[in-house]
Amino acid sequence: MKKFGILGIATALFVSGALAQQSPEPAKDHQWLKQLVGEWDIQFKITMQPGQPPAESTGTDSVRTLGEHWVIAETKTTMMGAPYHGILTLGYDAQKKRFAGTWIDSFGGNLWVYKGTLNDAGDALTLETEGPSLTSPGKTARYKEVMQITGKDSRTFTSSTETDDGTWMKILAIEYKRKK
Repeated sequence: MKKFGILGIATALFVSGALAQQSPEPAKDHQWLKQLVGEWDIQFKITMQPGQPPAESTGTDSVRTLGEHWVIAETKTTMMGAPYHGILTLGYDAQKKRFAGTWIDSFGGNLWVYKGTLNDAGDALTLETEGPSLTSPGKTARYKEVMQITGKDSRTFTSSTETDDGTWMKILAIEYKRKK
């Protein structure tokens, strides 16, 4: 049994080393992600129902790199009086020429899978995904989320969902300020 364990570890290290040698050099889009790295104070505004004022909350976002190609962000806040924790992974797929990522959180059982593009100015990343509809239980809806760099130490994030009539309704706005 011990031989198989050592053989398994040796095989994993060999495969990891071989893959690392084939790993592409980070592109400028990978560099774009690095400006997200750091500790952030955040302010949420979330719309629970159309026509109602948004609920507000504060929290933190901690973003770190995973190698040269990915960032991982951990968000902690309170929503509707309950602790809320979410994790975003975000990278750039050089073969598909687009950003890719995932989101999971403590409120839902859904794995959100993102594909995204950077605008021509290089200051806004638009992520698209599908998930449970907020207005039609049992159905899915499209979502569009935009990360906007507003300064060296500030950024915003908005989330909108496509409504049944094809229009987009903003449901979430977050302001980020880098901690000093």
